[in-house]
Amino acid sequence: MLKQYDSMKAKHPDAMLLFRSGDFYMIYRDDAVKASKILDLSLTQKTKGIDMISFPHHALDTYLPKLIRAGERVAICDQLEMPRKEKVELSKTTKAEVSDNAKDLRDNLASKIVETVGKNNHHALVLPLADKALNAETTRGENTELAKMQVLRGRVTFIDSEDNKLQLRDLKANTIQQLTDTLPSIAKAYLESIKSKEAVSHPTTQSTVAQAATTEQQQKFIDDIKAAMGSSKMVVLPDFGTKKGVVAGTDEDKGISLNRVYAWNDNVSFAGSVPGDDASKRRYYHPENIRPEFYDYLISEVKRAVAPQLITENGQKVTSANMFESPKQEGKYFFYARLDGVGLHPKAVKEADVEAFMKQEISVKDMFAKYYPTKMAKQLSKEDFDNTKLSDGRELTTFRVYKQRNEDKPHFGEYLLYAEMGDKRFHATPLTHDQLDMYFDRTQSKGQLAEKVIGEQLHLKSAYEKYKLPENIPTPEVRIRKVPEGAWLISANVGNKGQTAEKKLSNNDLYSLFKSKTATKEQLGAKYLMEDIKELSQSHSVSRSQGLKR
Repeated sequence: MLKQYDSMKAKHPDAMLLFRSGDFYMIYRDDAVKASKILDLSLTQKTKGIDMISFPHHALDTYLPKLIRAGERVAICDQLEMPRKEKVELSKTTKAEVSDNAKDLRDNLASKIVETVGKNNHHALVLPLADKALNAETTRGENTELAKMQVLRGRVTFIDSEDNKLQLRDLKANTIQQLTDTLPSIAKAYLESIKSKEAVSHPTTQSTVAQAATTEQQQKFIDDIKAAMGSSKMVVLPDFGTKKGVVAGTDEDKGISLNRVYAWNDNVSFAGSVPGDDASKRRYYHPENIRPEFYDYLISEVKRAVAPQLITENGQKVTSANMFESPKQEGKYFFYARLDGVGLHPKAVKEADVEAFMKQEISVKDMFAKYYPTKMAKQLSKEDFDNTKLSDGRELTTFRVYKQRNEDKPHFGEYLLYAEMGDKRFHATPLTHDQLDMYFDRTQSKGQLAEKVIGEQLHLKSAYEKYKLPENIPTPEVRIRKVPEGAWLISANVGNKGQTAEKKLSNNDLYSLFKSKTATKEQLGAKYLMEDIKELSQSHSVSRSQGLKR
């Protein structure tokens, strides 16, 4: 086999050779090394010293485009004769050797057939040919008689008298030309005979039995659904009710409740359930499964589902905004919405907002602004977003957000912010969900985000403004002292309530207090001693004499 491979490779040295062997395509030597990187397939060595990769023949449509997009010229070597028991040299050919004229003939035949009978996206049209005595010559040099022609989704195939399936590429050019001259008229006559039979069997009286949709009705339904969905590949139908009498799939599937519609290639499908189904069970239905009298209703439901409940300042459409109860925890609710067809991460709703939303005291816009604030805010331009200037006029020289992927380091799996200013480096700090939203939605500049995340490391005055002593407690006296060991301790005296325990100040805060003077004693007291001050203020007063009693 390697000799045959090398022989074919010599004929096409500038092309990557895909060599068919049974149900697999094989690639050897330098081609294998190159293809393994492009296709992300592992190299093996079936023969020592010879690299190879392989993939199933039915995966050709997946891997071939990847090779072409990578700039490779590809020659495909297909097997034309099955090996016999006696020693026969296996004949091979390549697609590269097939003339452009043969492809043009195939395309011309297919287009004329489709023009006559339609694409038939849902059910294959089967044209009987057994009585037409149409002989065909295959590319293997065999003669056969065609029994049927099938057309499905614009693809034309044949079944011969021995029940073998034939593609257009299996037929010789002269056979394709003969079929182009005869088949369109045969197909047209066949369709006309079917229509005349239907007219006789259903003269003028209207049938009381529900009729299936015609191919034209189904195609129009698909086009209307896809037009309503726009660029969305999936639309949720949260309020779609059970319509008694809907028949889908079988006569037993009645009362279907559809909850999703999917757009794929040139078709659409629906997911749903019927009464009695398990909660996790999902049934799928296609246009031909649904009676045509429900088409308009479904189109209107899809239009209603994709209609924006509000439009953000950035022009993004918010749909499916609603609240649902957690299936795992009774009484816990989440707010959920889709933005331009993409589902957002559900947000836990505060108890007060749950009741207000149910009573319609809070609008969808208010809920969205509260739980997805960065989605509502104006998105910065790239230039403004990349601005690393701080509020005190300094500017960061490095700003980076990354995900910690090293399992051996702290904060594994979290997003961290790392920054530099000149020769100073600032510790990587985890970002909260809100800060991540600001970053990915570009509602704050990089400099503003750094102030929120590492403002204290940067000794910014704005970073300490959030620390305030409680207003309902008499202002305590904040004391800072240095102990012989060199550490600085902070405590507060709350009048006759006593004194808090001492806490050690960080080097960052000491620098902000004494060097940059961007933090006050009171702000540091609020940062370190807030809980102790509140707890002490609620205790009984302590008299000086109490300390002398035993």
